[in-house]
Amino acid sequence: MRSLCVVIATALSLWRVAADQPPIVSAHDAGVRYESATYECQAGHRVEKRSATLDSGTTRYTFGYSGCADPSHGDSRPSAEGNLGMPAPTAANWYWGGFLRVLINDVDAVSYRVEDWRVIETGARGTVQIVFAHPDAELGVRLMMLPGANHVLADFRWRPRPGATIKSVAVELRCYPSFFTAARHRNGDRHCGTPRTDAPQDQTLQLVPGADTYLYYYDTVFDPAKGEGDGPCAALVAPDGLTGGRVVVGSYAVITTLDYRPDAGAARLGFYDFSGSTNAAADEYLKTHGAEDLGELVALDSRPLTVRDLNVEKLREEAGRLLTDAGEDGQPYQDRVNDLLARATALKAEVDAGDWRAEADLGAEIEASADLFWKLRAFAVLNNPGG
Repeated sequence: MRSLCVVIATALSLWRVAADQPPIVSAHDAGVRYESATYECQAGHRVEKRSATLDSGTTRYTFGYSGCADPSHGDSRPSAEGNLGMPAPTAANWYWGGFLRVLINDVDAVSYRVEDWRVIETGARGTVQIVFAHPDAELGVRLMMLPGANHVLADFRWRPRPGATIKSVAVELRCYPSFFTAARHRNGDRHCGTPRTDAPQDQTLQLVPGADTYLYYYDTVFDPAKGEGDGPCAALVAPDGLTGGRVVVGSYAVITTLDYRPDAGAARLGFYDFSGSTNAAADEYLKTHGAEDLGELVALDSRPLTVRDLNVEKLREEAGRLLTDAGEDGQPYQDRVNDLLARATALKAEVDAGDWRAEADLGAEIEASADLFWKLRAFAVLNNPGG
């Protein structure tokens, strides 16, 4: 019995040491709260608010959501300035009040009820998953950072609801490069640059898929090199499924619309906030690293790593072998193993059908089973040291 305790204690100690190591990328969900409406909707209504933070170890991004949850709206969640914003690194650039809309059949999916909002990875990667309840489609958005990254990778997926047809999909982005010009009664000089061209203020840039792979939003007046503004921002645009788009370079807001094939089912974007950076430094970064970052975005597999690497049959075989080797010591864990395998099998079928929530649930199940397998391995070593 003493040797058993030593083996188990050693195994659990090693697991806890590994678990206690600080994550390479952190992801934090601040939870949901409700507040009385101010600007979002009419007085007396209750507004749902959420926020999540991704920190790569060098750069931190915060995403904030708000939408009026009054029963009179049904599944719609109106909010006067948008629903999903990016309040940090800075309130400007990707607008804190609402920088993202996803128009499915000309109706913004982000303005509908949140069906799922959670952190699905932290450590080797940090990922936040959001699913919206658009009436014609389920829209999923995964926001991810990699270790040391200065930008967020975004994976969008849409699936038609039973009986519905998706006829059009467009992603709309809103930014205020470096400074809120009109709101501060100042004049700027906005631009949107791409690898092939540059569009000045008050012009509309027609995008060329595959050529305009990054969009660089800057203001020549509000440049930290001149002691003005917060610094520029940018977007990466993976070409898959993209049919065209345009950037309206306004004197205040800059509005980007990206059009996608409805049957593509997916889109991938990246977001940079070069807060504190000069225009020249941000421009040089994109020219030097933009293609590399695009390749990373195109190759992105946003499935939780525990799910991506999972083979349920191999898990079943391993569990059976460990239970056999553990002998009588493993018997108390048989029911837990059976429950895990049944749950994993059922969820895997839903995952294979494209269900992101099932994918997140499966990842959580596998991660939560680590303690169970450590114990079984310890018993297996004790009872069958040569196995």
